[in-house]
Amino acid sequence: MPSLEVGTLGGGTILDPQNSMLDMLGVKGSHPSSPGENARRLARIIGAAVLAGELSLCSALAAGHLVRAHMAHNRSSAPGGAPNGAANGASSAAGSAAPSASTSPAPTRSTTPVSSIPGLAMTNGRPGFGSSTNLSAAAQQRLQR
Repeated sequence: MPSLEVGTLGGGTILDPQNSMLDMLGVKGSHPSSPGENARRLARIIGAAVLAGELSLCSALAAGHLVRAHMAHNRSSAPGGAPNGAANGASSAAGSAAPSASTSPAPTRSTTPVSSIPGLAMTNGRPGFGSSTNLSAAAQQRLQR
């Protein structure tokens, strides 16, 4: 991230949520003895969080967990054709909480199969790109787990 513009003083930092987050991270306002130090520290925190997310994503891709999770939890459409939020009982009224995991309906087989969505060659079962026939024996064994 060669250029990341951040600020710890002025702008939206006076708003309560932003102010409390900067305070929690220990970078609120200007540094007492070294101007710009709090902004540099905030940029490092943001960069570290982004890199951690990228590392997690890359490891999930490499291990096959990401594709497997998407296949297991196919959410390309909600049951009954309703938008995902409406199908889960979520309300658009301000202040309503999202449904908890215990009240959310389990995924059903009435969702659209991923293999029927055009452009998803890696999941459509055709020989070629993304097909398990192109994987090494070790990769196929990992997919079986």
